Amino acid sequence: MFILRTIKFVLKRILLYCSQWNKRIFNYLLPNIRHFRRGRIIMSDYPSFNQKTLITGLGKVKIGKVEIGEKCMFGYKPGGYFYNGVIELQSRNKMAKIKIGNHVLINNNLFICSANYVEIGNNVLIGEGVSIVDHEAHGIQPDERNKIGEIGTVIIDENVWIGSKVTILKNTKIGKNTIVAAGAVVVGNLKDDGYLYGGIPAKKIKKII
Repeated sequence: MFILRTIKFVLKRILLYCSQWNKRIFNYLLPNIRHFRRGRIIMSDYPSFNQKTLITGLGKVKIGKVEIGEKCMFGYKPGGYFYNGVIELQSRNKMAKIKIGNHVLINNNLFICSANYVEIGNNVLIGEGVSIVDHEAHGIQPDERNKIGEIGTVIIDENVWIGSKVTILKNTKIGKNTIVAAGAVVVGNLKDDGYLYGGIPAKKIKKII
């Protein structure tokens, strides 16, 4: 009986290991072959890539890059809009950097586009269809709309929960233990920790801790 249980345990571990590598190959390694540059992405360990995840842009190690901490998850099959979707982490120019902390859990179809600096702290939860952009894609004035606009930063502190379909714009700082309600548009300093924010633009709704 002990031998049978041991065999079952070993087989489960082997199947789990094969499943993890299957996801890494088809959801990360193969989709990024054409765009792959050595050192563009730094990982503390191999995240769980459950949805296709693209690393795009021009960011390079030592200048600009994508940095991912420990035990992160990208994509969640039951999380909605999983099939035919994609997660994209784009360091748009050589100086741009995207930094993701430890234990960050990301639902499907996240889009991060950085022309400068985007940081996501430890233990952050990100809902489906979230967009994070640290710059204006085009200038405001009519004769400047073929050029990139104002460039800023986005800093999301630890233990933040960002609901589905949230848009986070340049020069945003979100404090610890904050919740951002689904569909909100966030710009500016949500500096007060432990509050629920929501709306367009996002405003303080109530204290949660």
